[in-house]
Amino acid sequence: MHSVMIVDDEYMILKGMAKIVNWQEHGLEIVQTARNGKQALAAFKQQPVDLVITDVRMPEMSGLALMQRLQGAPQPPIVIVLSGYQEFDYVKQALHFGAMDYLVKPIDAQELDKVLDKAHEQLEQRTKTDATKHYYLEMQTERLVAQELTTTQIKQLLTSAGVDPDRRQFTVISCNIVTNYEALSQACQRQKQYLYYSSQDQFIICFVGSHRDLTKFIQQLELQQLIAGESFVTVGQQVSQLSELADSLEQAQTLAELYQFYEDRSPFLSGESRTEWLRQAEIPKISLDKFKRALGNDNQELMVTLTRAMFARLSNEHVAPSYTRQVAFLVLNVLSNSQAFSNQEYERQLTAIDEAPTIAVLEEAVVAIVQHFEPKQQPTFSKNVRQVITIVNQEYVEDLSLTQVANRLHLNPVYLGQLFKKEVHTSFSKYLNQYRITQAKEMLAHTDESISNIALEIGYTNSGYFYKNFRLICDISPKEYRRQALGQPMG
Repeated sequence: MHSVMIVDDEYMILKGMAKIVNWQEHGLEIVQTARNGKQALAAFKQQPVDLVITDVRMPEMSGLALMQRLQGAPQPPIVIVLSGYQEFDYVKQALHFGAMDYLVKPIDAQELDKVLDKAHEQLEQRTKTDATKHYYLEMQTERLVAQELTTTQIKQLLTSAGVDPDRRQFTVISCNIVTNYEALSQACQRQKQYLYYSSQDQFIICFVGSHRDLTKFIQQLELQQLIAGESFVTVGQQVSQLSELADSLEQAQTLAELYQFYEDRSPFLSGESRTEWLRQAEIPKISLDKFKRALGNDNQELMVTLTRAMFARLSNEHVAPSYTRQVAFLVLNVLSNSQAFSNQEYERQLTAIDEAPTIAVLEEAVVAIVQHFEPKQQPTFSKNVRQVITIVNQEYVEDLSLTQVANRLHLNPVYLGQLFKKEVHTSFSKYLNQYRITQAKEMLAHTDESISNIALEIGYTNSGYFYKNFRLICDISPKEYRRQALGQPMG
């Protein structure tokens, strides 16, 4: 059902229009009315509509002025204008400004029916076009973050998303345990943030803009109750190159894992800790790029110097204790990707970070971890990672999650996620998706099962999510893959 606003300074027109035809038969619903353009513009900003039917001459703001203002909306509505017999010059201007059609007062029911049929047809076509564009943007944004796009594809994506190719401020936002993807998508579109995609229970946004803009954006999501209840936001560091988005995403997702780890502890759920943690999105992230380079060069002395510099900055900026612990954890995360910590050693280090009573004690705990760092090469998968791979291979049809697997193996889920990524060079969720798609390809090529049944049989309860993942990994649809595998002509 498409939404409609009627704007007219005549009360009888507002009332009569609602009764003169059956709006639902046209797939339309009147959700708002206004007495002038100024009221209509304010109402539209609060609740955008698909179709506006407006008088051309009204006090305070005319229908023509309203049309011009609506053209600047992220999704401008279709407009039909109303006029009297003596106002055709206004109608010509309205058509010039992009009005779809016009109606002459008094309104004839048959004429209104015809115009509404035409409006519904255009709205349906727009919906299909928008859905195709949104699908393209989501699919390509996910590939952008995974560094799977060519230079030409990146330029095409940025153009489609209305992003200045010279822009140099990008930050990955991870909205976790999300239930209303559509509302988040609409919120992004209202703010002209079109680089986003959904992944299981996460909604990933590649935010384009300054940290101040980002903070305002997240505050709006919270005010609109889009991030509430179990949902929470984590934010990666701001980066200046699109090739660094993967690092920003990794930081955001690591912080999400850490949040969920802490949330399992009852003291964390009460008091100020959780509030402080959720406010971490407002704090500019400390980049660990220099630390990673020093680690890559095996420069332990520089790693210690950089660690102390990070804590000096945190102390000077008087950030919340919970955020200081985040930074400490991220340093541990970087180190654990290069050293084979045992689960017991990892837990001991995590406890030292968690229980440090002051920033000074926390700094010394992290410095000690850095000083005792010993990189180790692992030619084969460790026992824990082999067990994870076995579980995926045998139970990929089930609703598997890293936390569930970690609990079965009596391991810390954050630790297991880091260990898996370090050895397999991909995340648990991506490995699971890849394995499922491999099974789907086998079934598409060698069975007559319907695509929706195959999706269910490999563990996808949502066929749309299966289609998206299949196309992302294989670059063609399941239907196209089956035709190719069977040697059938395309199209």
